[in-house]
Amino acid sequence: MEIIKALSPFPGFGVTGRICGAVSGALVTFGLYFGSDDLLNYQGTGAAIAAARQFLPRFEQELGSLMCEKIQEMVFGRYMDPRASEENFEAFKNAKGYEKCSLVAGIGARLAAEIIIESMEEKK
Repeated sequence: MEIIKALSPFPGFGVTGRICGAVSGALVTFGLYFGSDDLLNYQGTGAAIAAARQFLPRFEQELGSLMCEKIQEMVFGRYMDPRASEENFEAFKNAKGYEKCSLVAGIGARLAAEIIIESMEEKK
């Protein structure tokens, strides 16, 4: 639960339109799965980085960008910037922003899971 709490500002990097929360969430997942508690375990770090380098182009190919602002433009026709004002936040909610952004997160989760499954199959 502490990790979930720690990730609360990650969607769109603090809802600034920068790196999509689905991207940052996947990178955290790779760190948790492939990484190590030992900071000198460069193999774990390397595996997490390798997974990220597989994920990023797949995500960008599927969604057209890694950036929240660009993905929102594709999904909503414009960047909603929901935290800029109450009016923007209401427009985001009325446009089913939470639901649509959840679909983007689902795509990111699927792509991350595929990479983890592929790594498991390689170990067999």
